[in-house]
Amino acid sequence: MATWKEDIIKALENLGGSAHRSKIHEEVSKLREGNLNNTWTQTIQRELETYSSDSDAYSGKQDLFYMVEGKGKGIWGLRNFKDENLFFGEINNTKVGQIFENRDALSKARIHGPTMSGIWGRESEGACSIVLSGGYEDDIDDLNYILYTGQGGQDKPGGKQVSNQEFVRGNKALVLSRKYNLPVRVTRGHQIPNGPIKGYRYDGLYYVNKFERIKGKGGFYICRFYLSSEKEIEKLETELKPTLKFDYKRTERSASTVNRLKRNVKLSEEIKKIYEYKCQVCGTFLKTPSGAIAIGAHIKGLGKPHNGPDVIENMICLCPNHHEQFDDYGYHIDPESFEIKGLENFEGKKITINKKHNIDKEFFEYHSLQYKKNN
Repeated sequence: MATWKEDIIKALENLGGSAHRSKIHEEVSKLREGNLNNTWTQTIQRELETYSSDSDAYSGKQDLFYMVEGKGKGIWGLRNFKDENLFFGEINNTKVGQIFENRDALSKARIHGPTMSGIWGRESEGACSIVLSGGYEDDIDDLNYILYTGQGGQDKPGGKQVSNQEFVRGNKALVLSRKYNLPVRVTRGHQIPNGPIKGYRYDGLYYVNKFERIKGKGGFYICRFYLSSEKEIEKLETELKPTLKFDYKRTERSASTVNRLKRNVKLSEEIKKIYEYKCQVCGTFLKTPSGAIAIGAHIKGLGKPHNGPDVIENMICLCPNHHEQFDDYGYHIDPESFEIKGLENFEGKKITINKKHNIDKEFFEYHSLQYKKNN
């Protein structure tokens, strides 16, 4: 028979990487087919704490688990969980306005993987989905526009804010969704005014327009995210009308236009895999508990005024530091020799180029011209 530690890991994998302690108990019970002793729940708690650096009882050896919402909340996550189901964008055969019975049904449909956490994503890739269920007093929901409170800092799920939130884990994932303009699936629960009468309703794709860290109603700092639907309010209301509660009223608003760029997330992942997440400038490989961090950067920027194409020939793999410097024209790459120009400690060094990666030098020519204009 597997060890308790192995069964807890398997249970969390089956539950989407994180879950409340009670769900972990249920899943471990299934895995052990009911072969449990009188103290099995205490054993699970001891194992979680022994292998978690978030706990005062941490053994100092393997750091396998973490407290998703902080101490005392009962929600545990698998620290190095690789969720292969993480997926950005629409889910096939799922319609806006579709009702799901519960969080388990949402997870099985791949709309929102975790059965407890309100944010589904990775710190290194972004957030693909959120659930609104009335858990935070600072949330504001205007149907096609949301002021969403990040995770963490409550005394219990849905309880009072008792500590500050930080831009880590799910909150950091939403920051990346803003940075790379990634679509975020939004689901509303029956607990909130704009939710369905019962169950959970999938409400389509939204985009993070802005984020900030401000003092909330409870006197503690919260991570706040501003999201807007890709649909106009009239169209969204029409699609959701059969499920809206009888007292729903649209908030008066002024007309506005939001322009968004849609990136091909698969291309960004492809370029990073070609270089094994190593920066083409410095060769740095950044490893975090959530996985490797690298940026699939465009040489000629997308959108106005550059209007570069979203193709792999217009992309390079960079670490976060050299990505920021490249975007701000802190250095450039010679289009003929592929030598780095203008970057201290790397002057004259050639960037790494994999034979699988065919870079179009036209884009380096454009970037070099912009560098000269800005320096």
